[in-house]
Amino acid sequence: MENNPIHSPYYHFLLENEDYLRWYNNLSRGSQAYADECFRRVGLMCIQNNTTPTDLAKLDSKSAANFIMDMIGKLETNKKSACYIANCVKAVKNWMQYCGIEIKQRIRLPDKILVTVADEIPPTVEELRRLLDACDLRARVACSLMAFCGFRVEVLGSYDGSDGLKVRDISEMVIDSENERVAFGVVPAKVTVRRNLSKTRNQYFTFLCEESSEYLRIYLESRMQNGEKITADSPIITPKHSPYIGKHVATNNVSDLMRRGIRDAGFSWRPYVLRRYFDTRMMVAEADGMIIEAYRAFWMGHSGNIEATYTVNKALSEDVVQKMRDAYATAVDAHLSTRTKRQIMTAEEVMATVNRAALVSFGYSEEELASLGDLAKLEPAQIQEHIKKKSFGLNGNRQKVIPLSDVRLFIEQGWEYVRDLPLSKEVIVSLPRS
Repeated sequence: MENNPIHSPYYHFLLENEDYLRWYNNLSRGSQAYADECFRRVGLMCIQNNTTPTDLAKLDSKSAANFIMDMIGKLETNKKSACYIANCVKAVKNWMQYCGIEIKQRIRLPDKILVTVADEIPPTVEELRRLLDACDLRARVACSLMAFCGFRVEVLGSYDGSDGLKVRDISEMVIDSENERVAFGVVPAKVTVRRNLSKTRNQYFTFLCEESSEYLRIYLESRMQNGEKITADSPIITPKHSPYIGKHVATNNVSDLMRRGIRDAGFSWRPYVLRRYFDTRMMVAEADGMIIEAYRAFWMGHSGNIEATYTVNKALSEDVVQKMRDAYATAVDAHLSTRTKRQIMTAEEVMATVNRAALVSFGYSEEELASLGDLAKLEPAQIQEHIKKKSFGLNGNRQKVIPLSDVRLFIEQGWEYVRDLPLSKEVIVSLPRS
């Protein structure tokens, strides 16, 4: 890995102690990112305090506590943030603990006031729409996956760029390489987060909504059209330039491409705020009775009852998955999606609408329409008969006064123009004489 600190000449002196490398390797089995951070921070504290890991390992409990308190004082003098100081102390204490040093004194740290993070308000639906419009294809997919699926950035690309979300993880997505097309068998589509991509190291799943799946479809099809061969093992997010096309993207690179989109949209958020968007919007859906709290926790990869069941039984029954899918779809339509939900009319509704429009244009009132019964069941001949009756009226009048804007409609229906009404935006039309 290119950014592995053990390859840096700056920290080469740390490797003189075999125990230090052994400690680092042990940490990396849990989290490579945390191991690298501890490696660097202990090394930096040794440099700034003119010592080595070997010297630290020889300290007694009281001397170790004094070293840490003196270290905190220097960092405060250099105006380092409370969070930075706490992370340095945590790394040094971890190394000391590994060396068997027990610190009994209570060491006080500066108050952690994370103003930027605490004050960061998740986007509104309208702000998310603005962000997605400002992104390029790749960033739009990444941002939408976090906002609509609840992913952590690490799911899209691992810390070292060796893994990430793959095409195979969206099992209901079909890739037609020959015709360069992508389709979804079911929407919302199920997305599996494999164990090695999960922070809790438990496999779980969430769903891909219609809006996000459309962005992904366009992105994958554009990659195929540019010559990339998409397979089940292809990454969902990949670099744009050769020779890295078709490979995974590291976590920091995914964050960078999302951050560019966020800045282009005029916002100063961290990429993580999109995961908070999912959490808060789903919390509102939970309050509205659309989902249960356990669903929200499970979709975000948190520990919980459903997570435990899934881990033990290796799968959830299809009826439970379907209930979760339906609940997710309802919540997305009501609270997450930035698109207006399309209105789908049945054939009967279409016919009723057409017949209503025709009758209203010939002067039928709402009461008269109601007296005709189900408008969808009226045959064309019946509509013509009703229009004929209305046109002649009770006194046989063949003429009608209509708004100027309706002239075209009446002419197309067979009426004849007679004349304009003076000082009015109305005209007289007449039925043709036989």
